[in-house]
Amino acid sequence: MAEPIALRVLTSEGIALEDQATSIIAPGERGYVGFLSRHAPLVTTLAPGILTWQRLGGERRTLRIGSGILEIAQNRLTVLTDMVTDSEAGPHG
Repeated sequence: MAEPIALRVLTSEGIALEDQATSIIAPGERGYVGFLSRHAPLVTTLAPGILTWQRLGGERRTLRIGSGILEIAQNRLTVLTDMVTDSEAGPHG
């Protein structure tokens, strides 16, 4: 089994999400971009859209995010965004 990716989503209010994932798909400025374990270091801008990730047990989760920045390095993916909305809790940030 591949190493999990530590996923963290931050807004101006603080930590909106912390989870472990086997794969992540994020809404990049030029289209959706995917990340797997051991992805090369990258910093990129994000467009508003749906962040999707697969948890270690196989469950797929989604979160609507606003524009922002994504950084991945050493199996840690961090999203800095101006807005987060999930189906259960409403908008954050």
